[in-house]
Amino acid sequence: MAFAIRAIHHRLPRSLHHSNPLSTSASSHDLRELLRIQRILSDPAATTQPPQTQQRPRAAATADLHQLLHRAAGLSTAEATSLLHRIPNTHRLEHLLQELRGLRLPADEIKNALGSDPDGLLSMEPGEPSRLVELLDELRCRAAIKDQVLSHGVLSAAIATRRRVELLHERGLSRRDALRVISVEPRAILYSLEDVERKVEFLVGRMGFEIGWLVEYPEFLGINLDRSIIPRHNVVEYLASVGGLGDPIEMKHYVRFSRLRFYNLFVKPYPECERIFGGLVRERKDEVRRRHPVGLWKLFKPTKYESTEENVRDMKLVVESLH
Repeated sequence: MAFAIRAIHHRLPRSLHHSNPLSTSASSHDLRELLRIQRILSDPAATTQPPQTQQRPRAAATADLHQLLHRAAGLSTAEATSLLHRIPNTHRLEHLLQELRGLRLPADEIKNALGSDPDGLLSMEPGEPSRLVELLDELRCRAAIKDQVLSHGVLSAAIATRRRVELLHERGLSRRDALRVISVEPRAILYSLEDVERKVEFLVGRMGFEIGWLVEYPEFLGINLDRSIIPRHNVVEYLASVGGLGDPIEMKHYVRFSRLRFYNLFVKPYPECERIFGGLVRERKDEVRRRHPVGLWKLFKPTKYESTEENVRDMKLVVESLH
């Protein structure tokens, strides 16, 4: 800035440098401009120190953000100051807190999310928390699964959902399809992010399916990989090596066939596959189940009371009074 002003100062006409302010040879506007430039050049602090009018809005914005953190997340002044030192983008934080406050989420949930996973929370785009919270509220699954998903709060579940959506998006799914997969199979939220990534790698790298198959078979992410998927794939690989497969294997054989059905179709005709599959699967025979366990009838046997002469006499008095 100073170099530019000095350049302007040197380019001015020489008559202006030595002109008399009362002289009529220079206009009053040129004189005022010259005096202003000379005053700036003579005061270097004016070019380096920002004016107080620029510092006040920043201080006011920080104070407003402290108040917002206190109202939305219940943070103290010390906690808010420590958090702001670790978060560079305070503008995004301000908009995010206003949106979360509009959702009427408990302050404890917001505080826990800011303390445990601030990067995951701040990575959300405007409007994304509202959409994720709405999706989690409308989950169509068993009540036990939904309770487990929301056990740490709806905001924590929203952050976990977004991380899994971003993981599937990095692997090739669109965000819309990834969100649809998670909404249909919320058990993927219960598995760790490493487990979900391991399933995707096994699906694409080992089984040879494309990532797009998850849109049609989202339950793949909710099945235990070690106990269900890997034993079935080991059997399929063995049968393919010995020419025992007639029709091509589809995703439904891995995720929608029961253990017994898969056993009868692929393992039972080949006894050597029982060890690969993990043992024999026995069918349950239709048996007439007893209503109560053996010996439980003794608990329902009425208690036997001893009769005394006094009880007999009282009963006779009652019978005679009826006549």
